[in-house]
Amino acid sequence: MKTTATLCLAFALCATQTSAQQRLDGVAVGDVAPEVAMANPQGDTLRLSSLRGNIVLLDFWASWCRPCRMDNPHVRATYHTYKDTIFANATGFRIFSVSLDRQGGKDAWTKAIAQDQLDWPWHVSAVESGVNTAANTYQVRFIPTNVLIDAQGKVIGTDLHGDDLDQALNSLLEHDPAKIAAKEKQLAKDRKQQEKEARKAKRKKAN
Repeated sequence: MKTTATLCLAFALCATQTSAQQRLDGVAVGDVAPEVAMANPQGDTLRLSSLRGNIVLLDFWASWCRPCRMDNPHVRATYHTYKDTIFANATGFRIFSVSLDRQGGKDAWTKAIAQDQLDWPWHVSAVESGVNTAANTYQVRFIPTNVLIDAQGKVIGTDLHGDDLDQALNSLLEHDPAKIAAKEKQLAKDRKQQEKEARKAKRKKAN
C-alpha cells in the first residue's frame, strides 16, 4: 500500500507525493550504482566506490528540507543499529550522505550535520561548485530519498524509510551461527590491527 508523505522538491520546495519512483528516476533495482565523487566539508573528494564491500545507504537530504530533518533521527538510529552487524555477503553497513544544500550553504549544511548528530564520516555536497553531480546522475526529484546498494555495488532498493529500511537490512543479515562466529572473530582481529596502527601513527606523529 502506498503512503502519502510530505517531501521536498529537490532544490526548491515541499510537496505531497505518493510514488517512490517520482522521487528518484536515475536508477532501478538491479542497476550498478553510478559513482559519486564529491567534496566533504573539508574539501576532500569522497567516492561512493570506496565503500564497496559494505551495504551502503546512499542518502539524499538537505539542511533546509524539513522532512529530511524529521527523518534523520531514524537514519542515525539505523546506522548505529547495523554498522557493526554481521551481514551474509557484506563487511558492514555504511551511510553515504549527499546534501542538496545550495551553493554557499556550507554553514547551514555542517550545522545540520552537527545538530542531527549524523556522526558517520561520509558526507558530501556541492556547496562550493553549485553543481550536484550525484543528484543529477541519480535524477533526484524529491527528498528525502535514498538508494540501498549491496556489497558488489548493485542497487537493491530505492526510497526505503522507517520499517521498510529496517526490513530490507534484516533480510541481508547472516543467520548461520558458525559464519557469524567466524566473522566476529575476524572483525575483532581487524579492530585490534586498526588500534595497533593508530597507536603507531600517534607515536610517529609525537616524534
